[in-house]
Amino acid sequence: MGEPLEPARAGDVIDARALQHAVGRLVELAGEFCDAVADNTTFPEQRQILRRTHSLLNLSTWLDGGPDIALAPGQPRVTAAQVNDAIDYVMAASSRCGSLAARIALIDALLDFFQDVLRGEGDAIVASARRLKDACDAGTPSAGVLAGRYRLADFHARAWEAAQYVLMPLRGLRSPDMAEIGEAVQPERAPVTAASGAIARVASTIGTLQTANVATPQILHSTHADGPKLAALTSDDVLQLKARAPGVRVLPLVYYELTRRPMLEVAKGPDHAAAALGAALALTVQVVRAGTGGRPAPVAGARVIAFTDFAQRAGAESLSDASGMAKLDLQAGVPLQALLVYGPPGYWGLFRRDVTLRKGETLALQPIDLGAPDFLSKLYGGAPDNAGAGVTVGVIDTGVDDTHPDLVVAGGAAFVVAENDAGGAGPAAIDGDHGSHVAGIIASRGRPPSGKRGVAPGVRLMSYRVFPNGGTGATNYDIVRAIDRGVADGCDLLNLSLGGSTRDEAVREAIKDAFDKGTLCIVATGNDGRGPVSYPARWPEAVAVSAVGDTGTFPAESSEALDVLAPFARDDAAVFVAGFSNVGEEVDLTGPGVGIVSTVPGGAYAVMSGTSMACPAVTGVAAALLACHPEVLAMPRDSRRAVEMLRLVNAAAGTLGFERTFEGLGMLAPHAPD
Repeated sequence: MGEPLEPARAGDVIDARALQHAVGRLVELAGEFCDAVADNTTFPEQRQILRRTHSLLNLSTWLDGGPDIALAPGQPRVTAAQVNDAIDYVMAASSRCGSLAARIALIDALLDFFQDVLRGEGDAIVASARRLKDACDAGTPSAGVLAGRYRLADFHARAWEAAQYVLMPLRGLRSPDMAEIGEAVQPERAPVTAASGAIARVASTIGTLQTANVATPQILHSTHADGPKLAALTSDDVLQLKARAPGVRVLPLVYYELTRRPMLEVAKGPDHAAAALGAALALTVQVVRAGTGGRPAPVAGARVIAFTDFAQRAGAESLSDASGMAKLDLQAGVPLQALLVYGPPGYWGLFRRDVTLRKGETLALQPIDLGAPDFLSKLYGGAPDNAGAGVTVGVIDTGVDDTHPDLVVAGGAAFVVAENDAGGAGPAAIDGDHGSHVAGIIASRGRPPSGKRGVAPGVRLMSYRVFPNGGTGATNYDIVRAIDRGVADGCDLLNLSLGGSTRDEAVREAIKDAFDKGTLCIVATGNDGRGPVSYPARWPEAVAVSAVGDTGTFPAESSEALDVLAPFARDDAAVFVAGFSNVGEEVDLTGPGVGIVSTVPGGAYAVMSGTSMACPAVTGVAAALLACHPEVLAMPRDSRRAVEMLRLVNAAAGTLGFERTFEGLGMLAPHAPD
């Protein structure tokens, strides 16, 4: 569009049939961009990729078989051929982009261009085309591109774009109004052209979008005829639905993450790569098992991270191979501000400051000794077999390995719409160790020195998997479904070791509904380094749990040393509030969450830290306490029962001497009162 265009006359249009080339190219671009998920494994990066992929497919569907686009008379006359040329130009530029941020910037510019095309205003289309060309030629991200965590507020939806929403009653989880909206948001037209098959094929390869089918607007999933629903709606659809169904709330789809302490990693990008000194020679070290004597036993699967600049997260990292060897892109003898090793199952990690590594140096990891008490065992170890008997506890997490010799799972299910709820309640393919670790803290039935003992081994344990096998976050819709099922299954306590920063009324309503039906939800506060309490722990209807640690319960050089931070307990200088723990006025209780040893899939045991671990510690003690009060458990399942359960739990808490924002009422007593 470099040359001036002649003005459009009344009746001039962009021929929709001639845009089939653009439709096909958009589908192709969506498929290529979606493939980037495999190379960008962090949850925020995957959110960015999938959001844009979804946008491209929605745009494809909107154009595929759509009406001609009327052009504004007197403004430049833009043709379908010029629109097709523009996307061809973007496709060529996309292949040259050297970073995820650059590709996102390019795709956002393309989506904005098509937004102007659909309005038919030639002046705006030409101006947008120039901006798009500048973005293609620059090959670098614009100032507005996200560089870190993905935030929904930073993504602007276009008028034609469908987003996923959770539809719920104004109050509670069931209402007749919900049963009446099934047909209210179904698509009025369905694409019928040849390109539709290509769109569907690409959509079917996108794990978190499989059920959307990109034919919007529509109901994607429904819990019950009169219960919450997942829908894909444009902004116009949302307004129409509010007008036609005033008894229904339209809430955004929100994602939650696990509240295990995040593992540190080397920052990505060319600037940080340069900070690693551009070494031509690789520094190879060996990770071995400490205390073996003679020939050291290699440790495979350990993450070795060498920081040349700890504050900027610059340096190099590697995973040890079967020989324990880890190759770092650093020169031998380079001063390191910090050396960090995260051990595989069976081992503690390692953390050292101000070290210099030599080629061939060995790094020894301490093996886990199940006979040595961690902080959880120090406080609550030796629980009898019947501790928690008569209490049903649901773990809403990444699934639980019911083949582990220390775990007995009574039942459960998968609640992942993106996977059509396939796979069952067992551990997810990625991060599946988290749910089993949480479950073991509550109910592991092993005994040291060959096994691990949970706080309440006598409970009836249920597993509700809400995190997908692909390793991305759990949606509020799936969590709502899991809470609803847990209540229906008779769970007295539900453990949610997950959280997020987005205010979310959907999960709150489910927690309130559970409370009104006699079930308590115990939730981790999150791990943002003393940041504000995450949702849903921030809601008053949840029991919010922060994390504390004890310096005497993990090796002095383990990676847990990173989490030691003031304040320290009034009566025990070894006890501290975990440096990662979120805190605030919403904190109700605190629990042991640093260096906790528990069960993981494959019959193994591993160390984890986080409010994810403190939360099930509180859940387990609460279960053991409630088991001593059958009169409360026998109460009708309503809010009075939940209040009495909460009264018992809160009364068992005692302060450690921290401020209220750190510990709430404090820590639950090690032994339930008679």
